[in-house]
Amino acid sequence: MQTKRWRMVLLTLVWLLIMSACGATTGGDAAGPASGDPVKVTIFVGFGTGTDPLQVTAQEELAKKFNESHTDIQIEFLIVPHDEATERFLAMVAGDNAPQLVGPLGVSTVAQFLDQWEDVTPYIAKDNYDMNDFYGPSVTLNKYPTVNAGLPLGLYPSFIFYNKDAFDAAGLDYPTHDYNDKSWDINAMHDAALKLTLDANGNDASSADFDAANIKQWGYADTWTDFRGQMTMFGAPSKGRPTSDDYKTAQVNSPEWLFGAQWLHNGVHKEHFMPDAAGQGAIDADSGDPFGGAHVAMWYSHTWYMGEGLTEVPFNWDIAPLFYNQNGERISRIHADLFTIPKNAKNKDQAWEVMKWLVAPEQIVAVCQIYGCLPARQSSEAEFQAALQARFPDIDHAVIFNAISYLDDPNHESWVPEWSKVNDVLNNSLTTLYTDPALDVNAMMETTNSDVQVILDEYWANQ
Repeated sequence: MQTKRWRMVLLTLVWLLIMSACGATTGGDAAGPASGDPVKVTIFVGFGTGTDPLQVTAQEELAKKFNESHTDIQIEFLIVPHDEATERFLAMVAGDNAPQLVGPLGVSTVAQFLDQWEDVTPYIAKDNYDMNDFYGPSVTLNKYPTVNAGLPLGLYPSFIFYNKDAFDAAGLDYPTHDYNDKSWDINAMHDAALKLTLDANGNDASSADFDAANIKQWGYADTWTDFRGQMTMFGAPSKGRPTSDDYKTAQVNSPEWLFGAQWLHNGVHKEHFMPDAAGQGAIDADSGDPFGGAHVAMWYSHTWYMGEGLTEVPFNWDIAPLFYNQNGERISRIHADLFTIPKNAKNKDQAWEVMKWLVAPEQIVAVCQIYGCLPARQSSEAEFQAALQARFPDIDHAVIFNAISYLDDPNHESWVPEWSKVNDVLNNSLTTLYTDPALDVNAMMETTNSDVQVILDEYWANQ
């Protein structure tokens, strides 16, 4: 690990020296293009999705389509390995060679680098750009008081993936697909999860003979997210944000998050219907995929998982809404992608034109098919629905679209002061929840809240 880290540091230093000595080599010459030459717009891909070989090929075809229809601007996708993206991007910015566009970016990456992005509000006003076709949530997720980071591209609603064969074997009814049916609540999910959790001898977790040391199938899991993501569904004064509205007071010890943390700990260590750290390690060693590998009967995740984990599975499956929480609310996480313009990029007017092209009704469905997102334009719903039907003909697609109405706002990935430091504190607590059976959960949450408050106080003292 240390060797890899130092190798990345050396690569970054070399990159900085090259940029300083040679000027722009990827994002356009510092002096700008010669008169009459097309302006090059480099699109930096690597922070999120887009680096898979099939996606790379699709992006090359997208660039070809744009370039053949434009003479004044030419685009190029710069594909960077995910684990190099941060250092590479910051090196380009430091070398006065920022890419013209960066994306697709999720809310978390926008938040981590919030001071790097151009505010597109003046561009929208100058063009009188019509935002009415976008789903409302997609417009607000990356809009902060000081910056609107970009035009919406795609949404990734969340819902329950469930193994129909596992439900059949347990003699259980499938979860409802009706968002108005409040019988599908946290208690109903809990009871089903116990019946769906099986040991090596086929005993379920509600049986006195259940062997918690030899679990072959867990009833439920939500492990591909962070602490904020796992706590969001339980509600809080500011949903998925661990602070007050003014970002000055930590709210990790809210009654809702205290309940959620205890519920999670009980489900992992006392009732065993969710995998603990050792169970997650066993899943990773076997297949790396909790649901697609048939290790978990109910899996809470997002639309992006459909492209990554459900290409070939050995069982029948479908999707259902997230359950209502302990307060009778349904709060479904949502992820969102967009392209951003770095503040110190050259040729930002041309970058804006490319951004508009990528999310235009004529392109947005094709672009979202590359990245696995639901197009943020309402007018594209029917076209995207047809594409979903062709690829996943046996699931209830209405569950996906209806989830948008229950999103977490404030979002669980949204900006807070010292975003990375706060998330590190929270995720250390999440690790403790999964690893310590004897944990005093309330005491840990109070300590976590105090640690977050220290970070907030230090931040505001320096403003």
